[in-house]
Amino acid sequence: MTQNKERQYKVSRDATAGWEGEHQLIHTQSSSMRLWENEEPADTEGKQPKTNDYDTLGYVIKGRVELIIEGQTIDLREGDSYLVPRGVEHTYRVAESLTAVEVTTPSTYRPPSHEQG
Repeated sequence: MTQNKERQYKVSRDATAGWEGEHQLIHTQSSSMRLWENEEPADTEGKQPKTNDYDTLGYVIKGRVELIIEGQTIDLREGDSYLVPRGVEHTYRVAESLTAVEVTTPSTYRPPSHEQG
């Protein structure tokens, strides 16, 4: 990753494998971007609802996913955007092979174990 110190621009050419199977694309201290690529229905079977301490903004690139948020099921398809506010109980059920990009605030980036000091 390169960074222009004067203007604080970032460019990332390497996606790191995330802890939950996502590709971690780029991050700052305040936000991170991740890609879920070719997630299959079996990948989310039995996934329990949870709450997070960060906001998630997402966009469905391809496929279909059901976002279950506070007991309400929302069907998301290609071209749909979504928001999961921090502290709100939710889960996902992939219905058709899914590719989606998400931005989390604050950052959820955790370096792989080989990057930790």
